[in-house]
Amino acid sequence: MNGSVAFSPTPADTTPSAVETREALLRGIGADADAVAVIQREQAALDARAVQHLAAAARKSNWLASLPGGSLEHARRSLVAEIATTLRFPESTAAQRIDDAEMLCDFLPVTLDALTRGDLTYRHAQAVVRQARSLPEAARGEFEVVALANVHRQTSTQLSSHARLVRERMHPESIDTRHREAREERAVWLEKERDGMATLVCHLPAVAATAIDDTLDQLGRALRSPEESRTHAQLRADSFVELLLHRDGNSNTVTRARGITANIAVTVPVLSLLGHSADPAELHGYGPIDLETARTLTAGAPSLLRILTDPVTGQRLSVGRDRYKVPADLRAAVILDDETCRFPGCTRNADRCDLDHVLDWAKGGESSLANLAALCRRHHTLKHHTDWTVTAAPARALHWTSPSGARHTTEPPDRAPAPHPVTRPAPHPLPEHPPF
Repeated sequence: MNGSVAFSPTPADTTPSAVETREALLRGIGADADAVAVIQREQAALDARAVQHLAAAARKSNWLASLPGGSLEHARRSLVAEIATTLRFPESTAAQRIDDAEMLCDFLPVTLDALTRGDLTYRHAQAVVRQARSLPEAARGEFEVVALANVHRQTSTQLSSHARLVRERMHPESIDTRHREAREERAVWLEKERDGMATLVCHLPAVAATAIDDTLDQLGRALRSPEESRTHAQLRADSFVELLLHRDGNSNTVTRARGITANIAVTVPVLSLLGHSADPAELHGYGPIDLETARTLTAGAPSLLRILTDPVTGQRLSVGRDRYKVPADLRAAVILDDETCRFPGCTRNADRCDLDHVLDWAKGGESSLANLAALCRRHHTLKHHTDWTVTAAPARALHWTSPSGARHTTEPPDRAPAPHPVTRPAPHPLPEHPPF
C-alpha cells in the first residue's frame, strides 16, 4: 500500500445525519450561552460586593474628615487617590465608582439587592444611578422601583433610556422649569481621537438635536446610488461637514439634496395644548419636552396627525386594514407605538426600520396594528433567513425564540400613568459613631 493507511468508511447507521449534527451544535451554542449567563450573574454578585466595600471606604473617609483637624475635601481626594492607585483606575473613574457606590448603598437598596442576586449587571445599575442622582432624595425610592419594573428583559442601553423617561415623568419639578435651566448648559466641544480624527459633541435641546439627526439621515439616504461607495454613516458625516463648512466633506457634494426638511413627531395632550393641563408633551424617540416648545412646534406645523389614545392605559388606538400595503396612517401608528426596532435589545429608531408582518402575509397575516412591528433591516433579514421565530401576543407583545431554543419577549414602551409608590426596603442608616 506504499506506506499509506487505508480508512474504512464509517457505517451509514452510525454516521450522524446533518439534522442531528445541526441540532447538537445548536444545543451546544445554547449551553455555552447559558454558561456565560451564569458567569455574568456571579460577576454581578462580585460587583455588588465591590460596591459595598467602596461605600464602606467612603464612610470611613467621612469619619476621618470629622476628626479634629480633618478636612472633607482632603479626605475625599485622598480616598479617590487610594482607590485609583489600588485598582489602576484614572482618578476620574475612581471618583465616579465611589459616588455610584454611595448612591446604591444609601439610596437605591432595590437596585443593589438585584445586583447582589445577579438579576442585573453593573452597567444596568449604573443606568439607574445616573438618573436617580439628579432626583430629590424623596423621589428616588419610587423612581427606582418603577425604573426596574422590566429590567429582566432589558439591555443596559434599553434600561438607560427607560430610566431617563421615568425620571422625566416622576421629577417633582415641572419639565418647563427644568428645561429652562438645562438650556443654559448647551454647548459644543471637541474630543481628540487617534489617527487624525476627532469627535465633535453637541449638547443641545432635544428638539433641535432630533431635527439635526433626522436631516443628516435624510441627506445620507438621498445621496445613495449604485455608484456611491460611501456607507450611510460616512454619508451622514460628510453631509454634516458640507452643511457647516459649505464645502465637500469627501469627494461628492450634497447640493443635490438641498431643501430637505427634518421630520419630528411630537405628541401633545390636547388639554395641555389648550392650557388646561400640565401634562408634558412627548418628542418621539426622546421623551417629555417642555410645553412651550411643543406649542411652538404645533403652531408652525404644516399638518397634524391626530392620534387617539386610551385615557386610562395610554395605549394608542388604531384600526387595521386588510391589505398588504400598509397605509400611511397605520404605518405612523406602528412607528409611534414601537419607537424602536422590536428585536430583543435593539434600539434603532422605528422610523428607520422596515414594517414586518409578524405572521407572514402569505400565511394569513393581516396588515393591522396587532400584526405589524418595526424591525431594522438587520433583524428583519434575520427573521426571514434564519431559524429565529416570533409570534404575536396580546398588547402587541412579541415572543421571540432563538435557534437554540432561548425565549425572549419584547413589548412597546409602557405609556400607562406612573403607578403609586411601591413598598421597598429602607436604606440602612449610618451609625452615629464609627464602627471601630
